[in-house]
Order: sequence, then C-alpha cells, then structure tokens
Amino acid sequence: MKKHYLAIAVLALALGMTACSSKKAEETTAAQTTAAEATTAAETTTAAETTAAAESDQDEEYFYGYVKELTDQIVTVEDDEGKQAKFTYADAEFSDDRKLGVGDEVEVTFYGELSDGENKAVFIDIVTSAAEEAEEAAAEEEDPVTNGTIEKVDGKTMTVKTEDGTYTFDTSIAQQVTKGGIKAGVEAEITYYGDPEDEEEPAMATRIVTEDASDSADADIYMLTGKVLQVNSNTVVLETSDADKSIFTFVGGDGMFDSLKEGDTATVSYEGTLTGRTITATGLQ
Repeated sequence: MKKHYLAIAVLALALGMTACSSKKAEETTAAQTTAAEATTAAETTTAAETTAAAESDQDEEYFYGYVKELTDQIVTVEDDEGKQAKFTYADAEFSDDRKLGVGDEVEVTFYGELSDGENKAVFIDIVTSAAEEAEEAAAEEEDPVTNGTIEKVDGKTMTVKTEDGTYTFDTSIAQQVTKGGIKAGVEAEITYYGDPEDEEEPAMATRIVTEDASDSADADIYMLTGKVLQVNSNTVVLETSDADKSIFTFVGGDGMFDSLKEGDTATVSYEGTLTGRTITATGLQ
C-alpha cells in the first residue's frame, strides 16, 4: 500500500516538473518573440531616422512645371523648357486638399540632386488647378441663371424671390419668352449679368422665360434687340435701350448682316455670354 502511495507521489512530482518545464518554455518563447519584435521595431525606427537624417543633410530643392503624366504613385512634371522629372508622391504633403491632375501648375520640393529616375517628393504646391480653370472657363461661356417666383413688376424692373433671396432685376433689354405674361406670382427662369445683391445697380436681366413657355421653341433661342451703330458683312454693333445705352458686338458668318444699315433696329440670335468682348451670332431675327 505504501508503495502505491509512493508511486502516486512520484508521478505527481513528475507531472509538476513537466508543467513547470512547459511553462518556462512558453515564457522563454514569448520573451524571445517580444525581444524579436522590439528588435524589428528598433531597426525600423533606426532606418527611418537614418533616412530622415540623410535627407536633412541634403539641400532642399524645387522643381517647377506642369503635370504631364500621373499614376497612383508617380507624377511627371515638365518645366517651361521641356525638361521632365519624375517624382514619387505617396508620402508627400500637399499645399491644399485639391486633387492633383494632369495640366496642374505645380512646384515640387525634394532633397538632393535631381536624378533621371524617380525622385522622392516631400511637398507639392498646386499653384493652379487645371480642372478648376476648365470649370471657370466653362462658366464664363454662359451668363448666370436663376429661378424663382416673380413678386413684383414695376416698369423696367422686376423683383424675384429665389432660394437664395429676393432680388431686383433691370428688365429693359430682356428677351421675354412667355405665354401668359411677365407678372406677379409666375415662376420664371432669369438669365442675367451683374450682381443681384447690388441694391444700387440691379443686375441686368437678358432673358426671362416663364414656366408656361419653358417647353416652347423660343425657350431654346437667345436673342438681343438694339439699334445698329455699326455694321458690315459679318459684324454688327448694337446699342440697347437700357439707361447706360450698353453696346454689344456680334460676329457671324459672311453676309449675315448685309440687310442691315446704321440706325436700324435689329434682333440678333446668339450663343454664349453677352459679357464677352465679341458674341457669336447665330442668326438675324
């Protein structure tokens, strides 16, 4: 019986030693893993610090030009003399939150000498955005338009309530496209130039299309009427009846204005904006 107890005691001791051995092995492995991770982190930090130190020892350089080509990682910039340089920009900072695009005017900051291969950009200043310039150019090709409810018509002025506020427009030269008339309570689309918020000098309405005529053929035509000041085969200068006697120059095809003479009242159809130096004429009404 004593031998049996003794065997059990020996077995228990052996199991305890095995458990301790296993626990120590696990602790050793965990310690080794932690040490390895710490070493890797230290090496990464050291590498980053080494790179930063190397860059700081180099002079800061700049390359100015226009974006010629763009990928997810590399931008090719061409200067005014046609010289091209490639830059990786994944880690670069930007002057603002505009998205880099082909045609943008940029100044790239980098370290060291410019190589024929890929250079690392650290900062990109987007001087001008090609996309924004295109949007502005497109907007300049047409006069602004607003929609609202006519509140009052008083002689050559009209007050309209829009989503942005209530504004008064000068209607003395406006083309009127309507079936029921320009009057209070009617919904209308107003094309204009000038500043609607200027209370001293109202914006000039150049076209008023009421809701009841929005689907008519005339709603697709832009026209201006005025007195002919000068005319030749393909150019006519009109003076309108507003207080400032505004003058507009239209250019059309050869022979388009042969039937006109100075002093005539003429209505010219056009496209684009009335605020351009010259306006493209599409016909004579």
